[in-house]
Amino acid sequence: MIPYLHAIYKHFRGAAWCLLVLALTFQQLYAQRTENKFIQGRIVDASGVGIPGATITVAQQGPRAATDSEGRFWIALGESRRLAVTHVNYNALDVRLPSPVSADSLYTWLLVPKTTLLDDVSVTASATPMQLRKIASSVSVLKQSDAELRQIQTIDEALGYLPGVAVDRSRGLTTTGAHTSIVLRGTGSANRTLILKDGVPINDSYTGGVSEWNSLASNSIERIEVVRGPGSSIYGSSSMGGTVNLVTQSPGDRPVLGADLRYGSMNTFQTNIKAGKRFGNGWGAIAFAEYKKTDGYAYMADSLWQSYYQKPRMELLNVNAKLAYDLPVGGTFTAIADYNLQQPESGTSTIYDDRTTTGNFQLRYADDQAKVKPEIIAYYNRQDRKSNSFRWNAESRAFDNRYYDSEVPLDTYGLIAKANQTWYGNSITLGADLRFTKVQSHKFYYGQGDQDFSGNQNFISFFLNDDISIGERLHVNAGLRFDHWSNKQGHFFDNMSGEAIDITYDDASSDIFTPKLGLTYDFLPNFRLRTVYATGFKAPSSYYLYNATPLGTSFRLGNPSLKPERMAYSVDFGADFQLGNRLEISATVYASQYSDFLTSVLIDRSEVPSYFDPGNLPVRQYINIGKVNLRGLESFVRYRIGDGLSLQASYFHNRSEIIRYETNPEYEGKEMNDNPKHSLSGAVVFDKTRWFHLSAWARHTGSHYGDLENTPDKTMAAVTVFDLKLGKSVGPVSINLNVMNLFDKQYYGSYSSPTSYYYAPGRTFFTGISYQL
Repeated sequence: MIPYLHAIYKHFRGAAWCLLVLALTFQQLYAQRTENKFIQGRIVDASGVGIPGATITVAQQGPRAATDSEGRFWIALGESRRLAVTHVNYNALDVRLPSPVSADSLYTWLLVPKTTLLDDVSVTASATPMQLRKIASSVSVLKQSDAELRQIQTIDEALGYLPGVAVDRSRGLTTTGAHTSIVLRGTGSANRTLILKDGVPINDSYTGGVSEWNSLASNSIERIEVVRGPGSSIYGSSSMGGTVNLVTQSPGDRPVLGADLRYGSMNTFQTNIKAGKRFGNGWGAIAFAEYKKTDGYAYMADSLWQSYYQKPRMELLNVNAKLAYDLPVGGTFTAIADYNLQQPESGTSTIYDDRTTTGNFQLRYADDQAKVKPEIIAYYNRQDRKSNSFRWNAESRAFDNRYYDSEVPLDTYGLIAKANQTWYGNSITLGADLRFTKVQSHKFYYGQGDQDFSGNQNFISFFLNDDISIGERLHVNAGLRFDHWSNKQGHFFDNMSGEAIDITYDDASSDIFTPKLGLTYDFLPNFRLRTVYATGFKAPSSYYLYNATPLGTSFRLGNPSLKPERMAYSVDFGADFQLGNRLEISATVYASQYSDFLTSVLIDRSEVPSYFDPGNLPVRQYINIGKVNLRGLESFVRYRIGDGLSLQASYFHNRSEIIRYETNPEYEGKEMNDNPKHSLSGAVVFDKTRWFHLSAWARHTGSHYGDLENTPDKTMAAVTVFDLKLGKSVGPVSINLNVMNLFDKQYYGSYSSPTSYYYAPGRTFFTGISYQL
């Protein structure tokens, strides 16, 4: 027993001495703490989780401590009772301790996080609203208060400063309908970008583009979200280059009342008004109205602009309204109605007098407080396009030679239903998307006859999306969508040759699966890495399937055998960093490939069916060609210097290469048309409510080819344009001035040949006054 006890004594003797030393040390520290007013505490967030790395500064002594991994600290105060707690991602907290200071108390203080881009919520990039820090896609969000959305004439104007976004409004405000194009990531065509209004697609079924950029009042926009890369796993067809969601303002508890009046160059007049409020009985309403008119300008060079050409002009009326009701049983019912009247007149030797009316209607129900969160949207879009065209009569020297009259009614109706539930870290969304469209095109050519085509395009789709949080840092986005696409009742009629041609086309359909997988990892609360893999597709539209008509300098022949275009893959690698409210940096590199891309190619006249008469015009037919590789870099940086002053810049680099062109291998290795390799933009913004708003903007677009042949004499030259915005507020009244193309740079808005090109607008001025409650 004695040897055993001795061994225990030897084993614990060292530990006993250590305990004795520690006891004496703590006794000394406790005595010193009492004398020097040592205090201890913990810094936490709203959920009670400790915040590491917060700095505690003692007044007149400077920084004294930093919190540990659990948010704890321990400092000596001396005689001071004033502290400041700071952290790069949280608002500073000033603390005044009570007198006398208790050294035995454990102080707990709450920090409120700073609002940063990564903490913002996107309603577009995921099947359900999600914090940006949990989304793997490259996303830009423009809010109503951002400088890009101030004093805009058109909604698409605000997008021109974002990386990866190319905006083409070649003749300024007079550009209407589908001639306004938004292209993401150099995919070459506006109909490869999906445009949503409050989550509902507004790409038309005629060409697949968007003719409704002008059909929303510019003062109705609450935010614009741009998601780059394929979004077909959520939204289906057309989202190959990316998705743009126009989110309109909803009625809130604070009354909304605003009016705006502007006048500027080219006899341009613009006015809008809005009013709305949410009432105490659960009802809320908001309405917007906007009117625009402009006389345009001579958009061709003097050598091409003939004396009898007319400057284009445009007149536009928008009325948008939203009614909301909070149901007693939970959830919100919303009704939305839009009406647009657009009347442009343009042309050169032929004048096109157009009139388009558009009506969009939505009924939606959502309950984000339920355990299983439902959202149901039923919608109907109706568009009527009418055009009367007149050719120049050299004898009477007037546009009195009637060419043709056309009418194109478009009907789209659909239902989107989805349900979301959070289960063991998974935010699972299951949904169905039904969309049915009908196109009828009728043209009457004076002295010749009729030419009509029609067709239906339908989508029956189901999708599953899961947003998974694995711990605090790793997030996964996974999605899969199934689309059954079909074209039905295709029909063509033509009696212009004196013999009636009546063709009924076979129905066509296909089944398409589009997966997506994305990962984000938060190295720090303000620094994350992300990667995403996705695919996409675009179904061919009725115009390319069934139409056969002269267009510009060629005869365009439809092709009912067209297949959907495919984004075979798209892979992103990106990073986002934020330093408090001062610095934001975002960069993404990507590589993608799309196949079966659609374009028009010259064909031999012997291939034209005998019942078509193209006259003396060359014939182009729409076909699926081959494969194109795209790769590039998009980046953005903003630095807030302070006191209302900030700098921002974006850079977009894109390379395209045709790697297979089935009908003409000589095109392989060439670049896609209208695809500049380099695009840069930047701004200096000073915005202080008590003083004024001043922002100077610059946009640079590198040179690029105007055709797939990469013809040197159809190259668009590089151009740099500067814009200026100035505003001054006195209470609810603001006076503003915009100067676009400040140095009156002359450059091409579009260019197809040396004898046919458009100049973009020169220097233009717009001034106005607005009232905002």
